[in-house]
Amino acid sequence: MKKKLETDAVIESLIAVTLGEKSCARERHAYRESLRSLVRLAKAEQVMEIKDSVRKLTGTIETQSARRRAKAILQAQQLPGVLNNAQQQFEFKD
Repeated sequence: MKKKLETDAVIESLIAVTLGEKSCARERHAYRESLRSLVRLAKAEQVMEIKDSVRKLTGTIETQSARRRAKAILQAQQLPGVLNNAQQQFEFKD
């Protein structure tokens, strides 16, 4: 059993008020789908606004910058080990 959403009820009431009972099924269907499309668009815009607000508040680093930073940190962590090995090879060269 499908749960009837609040938006579906509002859409149906808008159809009844706007088109009336004498409209054909094709008109009601086209109007219903147009309204559903508007609801989907509004939801997508709301999600984008929320993500943008979160990004502004948290100061999220851009992806490319984060990758470069992570790579530099990893290389910096590996550098002492590489230098020690190179020093040992230089000192104990046969």
